[in-house]
Amino acid sequence: MFKNKSQLIFSLLLVILTIMIAACGSSSSQTSDTKKGTEEAKNDKAESEQPETRIVKTIHGDIEIPANAKRIVVDSYLPTLLILGEKPVGATKTDLENVHIQDLITGIESTGESAVETILGLNPDLIISADSEKSTFEKFSKMAPTVIIPYETYSDAYEEVRAIGEMLGKSKEAEEWLTSFDEKIQQQRDKVKAVMGEGETVSIFGAFGKDSYIYGDGIYRGGQAIYKHLQLTPQERIKTELIDAGETFKQVSFEVLTDYAGDYIFFDQSHGGTLDKEDPVWESVDAVKKNNVFYLDGKRFWPYDPIAVLAQAEEVADMLVEKKQKEK
Repeated sequence: MFKNKSQLIFSLLLVILTIMIAACGSSSSQTSDTKKGTEEAKNDKAESEQPETRIVKTIHGDIEIPANAKRIVVDSYLPTLLILGEKPVGATKTDLENVHIQDLITGIESTGESAVETILGLNPDLIISADSEKSTFEKFSKMAPTVIIPYETYSDAYEEVRAIGEMLGKSKEAEEWLTSFDEKIQQQRDKVKAVMGEGETVSIFGAFGKDSYIYGDGIYRGGQAIYKHLQLTPQERIKTELIDAGETFKQVSFEVLTDYAGDYIFFDQSHGGTLDKEDPVWESVDAVKKNNVFYLDGKRFWPYDPIAVLAQAEEVADMLVEKKQKEK
């Protein structure tokens, strides 16, 4: 068959080499399959180790909620959930009218003013509410795990975003948004600092119905944006009687309202409340004489969520810069 010995040896070597290559290929395939199988097993194990629920401390004690809720219904805190990448299936009509989030709410169904039938029809797996009435918790908790976070629980955007982020397992997303928030607020703060004079003060007033109010650095009428984030200087009595005292608003008579007037006044008129701009008492205020009064748009300055606060800071900064430029 073989003409010589050399040809025989060559053929044997070729056979051996072919066997070795086949063996290596088989081994490599087996190693690859084994590695792939090991990785899949690890992933399956990691997924199986993810908690299906978490415990949240609330005013009603510890509440067990889904770790990855898919059908959330809210009657407050809608913008904060959107910040965290969570789009609820339902929210109140009032929440959905928030002018600051209109580009983010597509697909969210209105629950009116928390209509039970509508919420039930959405088949929620988690309900988040700000209504601390006992009856509200009892009503909602029959439909799904319910977390009540009463109004004014959080003192500012940082607390709110971080707390809700932690509750929903979105702490990373919370910090990323707050980093961006810090950068944008600092830009507005720098704009204001560049135009405001040394020691110039501001006040936030309101006419609500038949009553007159002054506001501090809380959730009302842009207080967070103006005092906490832009760091504008409050009029002395507002600082002492509200901000230092931890009060977010105070009802006063119109006659003494002017005693709280700063160099610049931000004024809100809501629920039928109006200001008589020709009243001699009002006309006697220096800020009024200098036309340093800004009348707030309630649709833009009533919301107090983190997105609204940022927008308000930007608007207030623009108001002051524009005013200062006109004075030059």
